[in-house]
Parts: sequence; C-alpha cells; structure tokens
Amino acid sequence: MELSSQFSAFLAEIRPTSKQREDWRTGSQTLRDRLANDDALKGIVVTTFLQGSVRRSTAVKPSGGKRPDVDVVVVTNLDYRTTTPNDAMKKFVPFLDKHYAGRWERQDRSFGIELSYVDLDLVITALPADPASRRLMESLYRSGSVLTNDTLEETPTWRLNESWSPTATTLEEIAANAMVRDRPSEDWKPNPLWLPDRQTQKWGRTHPLAQIQWAAEKNRNCSQHYVNLVRALKWWRLHNIADLPKYPKGYPLEHMIGLSLADGTSSMARGVVEIFETMAATWAAQAATGVNPVLPDHGVPEHDVLKRLTVADFKAFHLAASNAAREARAALNDTDAQSSGERWRRLFGPSFPLPPAGGGDRPRSFSAPVAAAQPKTERFA
Repeated sequence: MELSSQFSAFLAEIRPTSKQREDWRTGSQTLRDRLANDDALKGIVVTTFLQGSVRRSTAVKPSGGKRPDVDVVVVTNLDYRTTTPNDAMKKFVPFLDKHYAGRWERQDRSFGIELSYVDLDLVITALPADPASRRLMESLYRSGSVLTNDTLEETPTWRLNESWSPTATTLEEIAANAMVRDRPSEDWKPNPLWLPDRQTQKWGRTHPLAQIQWAAEKNRNCSQHYVNLVRALKWWRLHNIADLPKYPKGYPLEHMIGLSLADGTSSMARGVVEIFETMAATWAAQAATGVNPVLPDHGVPEHDVLKRLTVADFKAFHLAASNAAREARAALNDTDAQSSGERWRRLFGPSFPLPPAGGGDRPRSFSAPVAAAQPKTERFA
C-alpha cells in the first residue's frame, strides 16, 4: 500500500526541526553579513550565497547530538590565473581569526567553522576570467534568485533568473513568479565558478547553481516529491548504516537518486520503489563485473560524482539497494495496511509510523451503495 498519511508523518519526523532551521539561518546569515561588511575583503568579495543539501531541501534532521550543517559560497573577483589557491585562501584567514578564533580549520576546498549550534562550510570561489562571462555571472550571482535564504521546499516557484523575486507576497507577485522560467542554460551553464584545491594547489571548476537548478526542476517535474524522496533514502541509509558501506552518501547518493527517478512520480511509495528498482537494474552489470558507473556532475560534466567510490563499496551498495527494492515492492503490493506498514518500517525504521487499526490507503473511487439511504425518522418527528 502507498500509505500516504504514514509517509507524510514520516517526512515530518525526519525533516530538520524548526530550531535547527533557525540555527542554520542565524549562523549562515551572520557569516554572510560579516563578510559583506569586512573592510579588508570588500574589494574582492562580490557576493555570497547558500548551497548544499540545506539549500536544496534534501537535508535530514541531524541526530546523535550533531549540529545543522550549511554551506556558504563566497564569490570573489580574484583572478585564478594569477592567484594561487593558497594565496586566495590566506586572504580570509584574518577575517576568520577576527570572528571565529579557535573555531575554524582549513579543509581541502573550504574552511570549516564549528559553532555551538551550527557547522558552517565557507567555500571560496572565483568568477570566470573572461570579461563578458564575468559580467554576466556577476549579475546573476547578485540577483535575488541566488541571494535568497529560502529553500526549494519553501519556494517551489523558484527559478534561476534575475526576474524571479524572493520577496513576492501578493497574489499578483506570486503569480508572476510562477510564470518566470529558468534563464537559458546556454547563458550561465558554460560559466562555472573556480574553486581552490589545497591538495593539488590548482583551481578547479565548480557549479553549485547547476545542482540547485537541476534539483528545483526535478522537484517540479515530480510533483514536489523529489526532495522528499532524497530525504527518505538518506534516512534509509542512516537506519541501515550497520549493513551499508560508508559511501555513497551526501551529494553522490542524492545524485544517484535523481538519476534513478523518472519525471511524473505520483506518490512517495511508488517513488521509493522506482528508485531502488532502477538502481538495481541499471547498475547490475557494473556490480557483477566490478566496474563503477561514471556519473557526470550536472554543472561540471568532467567531474565524476562517484570518483572516490571504491568498487567494493559500490558492489555492497548495489546489493543493499537490490534487497531494498524487493522489500519496497512487497510493501507497495501488500494489501494489508498493518503488514504493509511493517514492511515500510523495516526499510525506514521506527520513524515510519504504523497505520492505526483499520487504517490505510483510501480507495481511489467510491463504492456504489447496495440500497437507497433511509433517513432516521426520529430526526424528523
């Protein structure tokens, strides 16, 4: 059974809490405000924006005492052709020492900032070097569609377009937002940002806007189920972590889910079945031969999102997904609400509620009455 009510309650349980959402908003906005007002950085910081699973609405509720994790991208006007990655990162050290002394550390491609209530990743990037591309992307990165703090779930009308308004409140403004379309991909997609890498001491291409735009379009095409399906499968991984390899997780897992889900998903239950069954079928040959699939990143196609995945981890994950496909199909086909609920719970754990006695999916159509209704005469006495 689809058990739509139980899936709704399950999603409410695994989403970040209101307090956690408030914490990442406070932490990220404070960081962005400080960057915008720092005298030493004003000459190189063009703008900042949010990326990652929080922005895409694919984050699940942190558990085990963990804090919310949010990524803040800093877009700079640094020339990556003449500035070394190390020199670019060094420019932000005085700022970090001033505001986050003892609470930050340099990572391979970002700065990690650990606060008592939120973890922040500060990602330093550079605009394209070509003047025309730089002007085009600078305008887009400074638009409300990029600067917004709202998540894809909070703003289902979001489009990657300067004409989209994050402050729409009236019916007319909301309707106008719904008519906006994403800016043509040929305008922005060939112009990714550049990211300094500490290990290689080289700049590499990165395009977080492409990932956000792809997720938003996929979510619209799946009746807003896509981001919730990503959450559900991330939770499946957490619940079954003892039986799953360490990887894939995070964005690589999200990417795999997106590629395994066709547009037009009609329900959460059917989406879960489709994803697991597609994973099992699509990658069966690779798992059998010990060859990892190659999955190009949406924004930077030369990047394989599974590059760091070992063959052993891939084979173990494929086996787990194949087993989950059988369990999910059995749960969907089960016509007994209690039995179906138990099967879904085996996949997702105790956060998935069981239906009440006599509960379950409502019939898709009404049953014809066997006799004409008769009024109770005492009501009309």
